Amino acid sequence: MDKKKIGLWLVFSFVFFQLFSKAVSADGSSDAGFDIMYLAPVFVGFLVALMMWKWFIPIQLANLQVAFEIDDDLYEVHRVTRDNEDARDLLSEGSVGYGLGLYMMGMTGVLILIGEFLFDPDYFYTPTLYLIGVLVGIPILISPWETMNAQLSKNRSQANKSAIADFFRRTFTLFIIVGITIASLLYGLQESEGAVIEPFWLALAMLVFMSPTIFAYGRIMGASWNMLLIGKWRTANGRKNPIDPDKPRIVNRFFSLLLVIFLITMPVTALNGIVTVLHILLNNPDNSTEVLNYGGIIGFSIYERIDLISEILFHWEFIKSMPQFLSLYLSLNIAIVGLAFIFELTRNLMLGGQSFGGVFGVVIDNPRDIRTEVDAQTRQLKFAFAGFSGYTVLLLLLVCYKEFGSLMPFTDTLEKNNFDEGMRLLATWMFIAVGQLVFMLTWLVSIIRFTHLRNLRFDLNPDERREGAVKIAGGDWMRTLVDEAALQEDLDTLIRFQRRSLSGDESVIRFEKGRARMWELALRGLWPSAIEEARRVLAQSGGDDDIARMIIATGHMASRRLDAARDALHGLEQPEGYDEPELLAFVCEWLDPWSGNVSEDDFWDWENNSCINHLQHLTQMIRGWNPKPNNDYLNKDRLSRNAQLSMISLMRAQRMHDEALEISLKLVRADPTGVRPRIAASLCLIDKGDWHSARSIMAELNESDKYDPRVMALSAILGQPVDAEEFEVALVNGEGKSMKKWINQAPCNSVAALDVKGGMDEAINANLLITAHEATRKQMTPRYQSGKLSFVFNFFILTPLWFLTGIYVFTEIGQMEGIIGTAILLTTHSTSRRVLRQQRKLIRHRDQKAMVAYAKRMKRFKVVPKRDNIPVGTHLLLSGILVSVNGVVLDIGLPGWMTEHLPSEPDKAIKSRLKRRSNKLAKSRPPRLKPLGDGWWLKRPKEEDSGTPVLERLIGKVAYRGRAGYIDRKKGVGARPTGKIPGKARPAHTLDLSKRGIPTNTIISERNSNKPKFQPKSKVQTSRRPPSRRKKNN
Repeated sequence: MDKKKIGLWLVFSFVFFQLFSKAVSADGSSDAGFDIMYLAPVFVGFLVALMMWKWFIPIQLANLQVAFEIDDDLYEVHRVTRDNEDARDLLSEGSVGYGLGLYMMGMTGVLILIGEFLFDPDYFYTPTLYLIGVLVGIPILISPWETMNAQLSKNRSQANKSAIADFFRRTFTLFIIVGITIASLLYGLQESEGAVIEPFWLALAMLVFMSPTIFAYGRIMGASWNMLLIGKWRTANGRKNPIDPDKPRIVNRFFSLLLVIFLITMPVTALNGIVTVLHILLNNPDNSTEVLNYGGIIGFSIYERIDLISEILFHWEFIKSMPQFLSLYLSLNIAIVGLAFIFELTRNLMLGGQSFGGVFGVVIDNPRDIRTEVDAQTRQLKFAFAGFSGYTVLLLLLVCYKEFGSLMPFTDTLEKNNFDEGMRLLATWMFIAVGQLVFMLTWLVSIIRFTHLRNLRFDLNPDERREGAVKIAGGDWMRTLVDEAALQEDLDTLIRFQRRSLSGDESVIRFEKGRARMWELALRGLWPSAIEEARRVLAQSGGDDDIARMIIATGHMASRRLDAARDALHGLEQPEGYDEPELLAFVCEWLDPWSGNVSEDDFWDWENNSCINHLQHLTQMIRGWNPKPNNDYLNKDRLSRNAQLSMISLMRAQRMHDEALEISLKLVRADPTGVRPRIAASLCLIDKGDWHSARSIMAELNESDKYDPRVMALSAILGQPVDAEEFEVALVNGEGKSMKKWINQAPCNSVAALDVKGGMDEAINANLLITAHEATRKQMTPRYQSGKLSFVFNFFILTPLWFLTGIYVFTEIGQMEGIIGTAILLTTHSTSRRVLRQQRKLIRHRDQKAMVAYAKRMKRFKVVPKRDNIPVGTHLLLSGILVSVNGVVLDIGLPGWMTEHLPSEPDKAIKSRLKRRSNKLAKSRPPRLKPLGDGWWLKRPKEEDSGTPVLERLIGKVAYRGRAGYIDRKKGVGARPTGKIPGKARPAHTLDLSKRGIPTNTIISERNSNKPKFQPKSKVQTSRRPPSRRKKNN
C-alpha cells in the first residue's frame, strides 16, 4: 500500500472517530468528548486477533487427518497437516482465506468487546460499538448463505464447476434466504397487534434466517457424536486415535475428559432444551422467566428442591453484575466456543467421521477426495470457518444479553422496544433448542453405529511406514512384480499376488495388492470397479499418483463420462516429452465428434505414435467394415499387437480363417509368454476344426496361467467345467438375469450388452465393430442416415397437416388466431426436432439417443448381431480404441457415433465393395458359434502329428522361447528374491519411459528437447502438498 492510500486511511479514521466521538453507558446516557484511551480496546483486540491468526489457529490445525476405508472394517488414517507450516500452507490455499476472514472478523469483534469491559466497563465508545457491530454483523449475515451453498454444492470439483452456473446458484440461494426471512417478518407483522412487529416474531424471523446454519450444526454434531466420544475417551486414556494422532499430554487428556463429560450429557441437555421451549410456548407459565433463567425444566426443578443450589445461585446473581466476570466469561467462550468448538468440528469434518460414524451428516466431500485433492480440503475449512463463525458469535451475544443484560450496551433501548429479560431469554433458548432438536434427530439415527464404530480398525500413519519401505530402501519386490505383470498383461500373476499370504508391513502389502487389483480390473475392462480401486490407490498415495489418475480418466472414457475424464486429467504433472497424458486428452476430445476440440488435421501433429496410428486404422476399418485394411498404420509395439488381436476376432466373424490363424501364430512368435496370442491361436484352430490342437494350447495355458479368467473362459469354450462367476466365463455360457450386471460392469464390452434384452444400443456404444460381419452380410453402410420414411412423415405429412390446421382455424375462428396457431405448430415441430438432434449429441453409456437411432437403422437393415451369429470367444479378443497408461495397453471401446468422423463417400461405392465381400463370406465356412460339449475329446479322433505340440509344429521351437523360466517363476522356482531391492529411491509407480515402451516426444510441435530423462512425478510421500516456503528457505 503506497503513502497516499495510507494517508487517506488515516484521514478517514480521524474524521470517523471525531464525528462519532461519544461515550455511551450501558443505561443509555452519553458523554461527549474524545480520549485516546477509548481506542485501547480496539488496539488490544486487533493485537490478540493477530496473534490468533498467526499462531493459535495454525497450532489447532497442525494435526488434521483423514480416514477412508481400504478393507472391510479397516480404515487407513493419513495426515493432511503435520506441523504449523503445513497448516499455514493449507490456510493460504483457495478460498480458505475468505472463510478465515469471516471467522477472524467475528472473533475480533468479541475481543474488542472484552477490551471495553477491561479498560472502562462503565462507558462504551460509540465508534467502537459501530466497529464491533460491523465485525460481528457481517459473519452473522453471511454465515447462513455460505452454509446453504456448501450443502447444495457438495462434492463438486473445480474443473467441472461452471462460473455462470455457480453465480446463478448462489444468487438463487440468496433470494431463498432473504425471501423466507421477509415472509416471516410480514407474517409476524400481520399477527402482531398494532403497526409494530412484536419481538417474538423478530426473534422467529432471525431464527428462520439462521436456519441453514442451525440445521447444519445439528446434523454435524449428531453424526459426529459417536466419533468424538470414542476418540476423546481414547485421548483421555492416553491412546492415539484418528482425531488426536499424537501422544496426548496431561493437559490434552484433562480437556478431553471434560469434553467426554460434555458429550455424554449432550442428549439430556438437548432434550431439556427442547421440552423447555415447547413448555414455555404452549403453556406460557407465570414463572417462565425463572424457568428459562435457571436452566430450563431440569435446572429449575433442582433449584426449587435443593436449598444449597438456591444459595449458590443467589451469589451467582451478584457475581453476574461484575463487569470483570463478564470479561472472564467472554474470554472463556472465545477459548472454548471460538477455538475448541470450531476446530474440533473442523478436525472431524476433515477426518470424515460423519461418513463412517454417523448418519444424515453434512458431507461436503468424501474422505478419499479430501486425501487427494487440495480443493476438497479447502472446502472443508471454508465451510467450517464461514459457516459457523456467525452462528457461534450470535449465540455468544445472545447469551451475554441473557445473563449479563445490565452490563451490555443498548440494553435499555432493547427493553423500551419490549425486548425485556424474558423475551431475550426465550429468543436465546429458541435458537439453542432448534439446533438441539436437529441434533437429537440425527443422534437417534446415528447411535446405532456406535458399537460398529468401536469395532472398526484404524491404521494410523501408514504412509510413513509405506514411505520407509518403498522409497528409502529403493523399492520393494512387490512393486516390481506388479508393474511387470501389468505391462505383460499377466493377469495370472496379478491374481496370484492378491491371494498370497505375505509377511511384512501390512500397509505396504495392502497398497501393492490394491495396485495389483487396479491393474487387473483395468486390463479386464471392468471399468467402474477399476475406477473405484484407482481412487483407493490414489488416496493411499496421498493424491500424488498420476498413473492412478490416468487410469481413472481412462475408465471414465470407457464409461462414456467425458467430463469426468477431463476432470481427472486436469492438472496432471509429467516429465517433459511424456506423451501419455497428452494422448489421453486427445482421445477424450476425439471421442466427442460434435464438441471435441480436435479434428483430423491434428493427426498430422503426431509422428510414429501407435495410438494415433491405430485411430486412423480403426477409421479405415469401420469405413467399409474391413477387418484387415492397409497395415501401414500398424507399428511393431505392444499396442499394435493388441490391435491385431482385435483384427483376428473380426476376421473370424467374416470367415477369413487362414488369415486369422496366420496372424495369431505371428503374434505367438513375437510374444511366446503372452496369454492372448495363444488364446487367439486356439480359437482359430477351433474354427478350422482342429479341436484337439486347440485343447493342447489350452493345456499349456492352464499349466502357466490357470488363474487367468481369460484362460478359464477358453477352458469353458473347450468344454471344461470352470467357475462361471468370472466375467469372461459368464459371457461364454452364462444366461438369464445374472447377465444383466455385466452391461454396467464392463461398459466397453459389446458382447456383455448383447446378452441383455434391448441392449443393442449399448452394444454399439461399447464397440461398433461387433456389427461388422452382419453389416457386411446385409450390405449396410456405416454412416448413420435417418430413414426415408421419417423424412416423408415429417415434411410431407406433418408439415402440410400443420398448414391445413392453421387454414381451418383461419377460416372458422379468426385470421389472427389462424396465423398464430400455424406459427406455433411449425415452431413446436421444428423445436422438437432440434431438441432431438441435440439429445443425440449427449454422450453417455446407457440409452444414448444417437445409438438408439442407429440400432433402429440396423433393425431396418436386419443387421442383428447376437450370440447365434458371433464366433464364440469374440469377447476375449475384440477391442476398440487402445490407449496406454504407463505402457500398459487398455481398451476403451469404439462407440458408434465415431462414424461422424468418417469422410463423405457415396453409398454406391461402399455397397459395391460390401457386396463382393458378402458373396465371398457366404461361400466360406462359418466359425464356431457355441462352446464345445462336455467330453468331446473322448469321441473325436485326434489330428495327425498330435504327439507334437501344435505350436511347435506350426511355428517351431521359438513358440516356447522363455516359457520354461516363465512357468518356473509362477511355481516359485528361480523366482526373484522377496524383500528390498537395493538401489536408489523409486516412485509409487515405475515410470521408466524407455524400458516400458511409453511414447515420448511424438508431438512434432512440442519437440523442443531431447528424449526426457526419468523424472517421474508420482511418488509416495507423507503429504501431497509441497514443502512449505519456510522449510525451503532453510
